[in-house]
Amino acid sequence: MADELHTREQGLRVHHLANLGGLVAIAGLDREPPDLLLGGLLELAARLPDLPATRRTAIALAGRAKLDARATSKRAWKSWSRSKELHSLTLSSEHIRRIIGALNGDEPCNSAELPRMMLRLLGGETSDE
Repeated sequence: MADELHTREQGLRVHHLANLGGLVAIAGLDREPPDLLLGGLLELAARLPDLPATRRTAIALAGRAKLDARATSKRAWKSWSRSKELHSLTLSSEHIRRIIGALNGDEPCNSAELPRMMLRLLGGETSDE
């Protein structure tokens, strides 16, 4: 059972670390190489104690505004996707090939075109955008 794999405290720690990773992504740093990202965080950690309280407050307010905007956007997206009955689904290229075959479609030469072909066959895409 999954409960036997780790303690509750370990699970909470993993959840906390995942949330921190989310903050990195929200800041737009998730595509930076790990060494640069860590170096930047180390530099920030070294500078934070020397910042005046007013500057720390301003930085925190900017972060709060971003989190609030994201939460609002996330709620709006969830509401919209529910109203459209959208579902999140991850398909492998092989799954898409099977769907294309089941719809009697011709598999494209370029595997990057598989999703577009599937959508076209399902009636979800009508033009070459």
